[in-house]
Amino acid sequence: MTTQRIRVWFRKSERLRYISHLDVLRAWERALRRAELPLAYSQGFTPHPKLAFGSPLPMGFSSEGEVMDVTLDDRIEVPEFVRRLGEQTTEDLAVVRAEEIAPTAPAPQASMLWADYRLSLPVPPEEAAARVKQFTALASLAWREERGERVREYDLRAACSWLRSKATEGGTEFEMRLRADQDLTARPEALVTALFPELTPPLITRVGIVLDEPSPARDLWRRVGQYQ
Repeated sequence: MTTQRIRVWFRKSERLRYISHLDVLRAWERALRRAELPLAYSQGFTPHPKLAFGSPLPMGFSSEGEVMDVTLDDRIEVPEFVRRLGEQTTEDLAVVRAEEIAPTAPAPQASMLWADYRLSLPVPPEEAAARVKQFTALASLAWREERGERVREYDLRAACSWLRSKATEGGTEFEMRLRADQDLTARPEALVTALFPELTPPLITRVGIVLDEPSPARDLWRRVGQYQ
């Protein structure tokens, strides 16, 4: 029996922003079963499809680039997989793209590096650009978050790979790339608070996830000592 893993990138629309990660998992399980795909199942008293997701999307966020690995017991062409699964989903929770990956590849959550976000705020573009420039010019920014009894302290500036803004109708749109690895997940709300303490974004969209995927060119550079 051949084992195959297909990495699926999918959309979670604004209409589903208050649906939990567990509800999303169940929705995909039902869709995969209805599509009659050759799913691989876990062992034990309650077998379930072998699915692996990236870091759970926070409640209230929408997304254009969530990731899910699906393990199959028999091979299927990726376009056929997408077609059959697409017939069982809606535009609110839909496949964006899919690709076959090695069965031994790390799970998405274990290989996450960064997450990209987009949000809009009712601030003048000139003021937004000035505050973005001030933030990106910082060498570091000590940050403290308290959630119940849990306290996190980290360098918010180092946790932001890039930040940019552009004018939109009624305000400014921000795009950012934040750290999202096994050691630290920085949230866009923290960056908003650092820039505009008085504001709360009405909607945050996770645009995509950056995974630590194999790169022959990067590995070569590392071996010759030119890439750190």
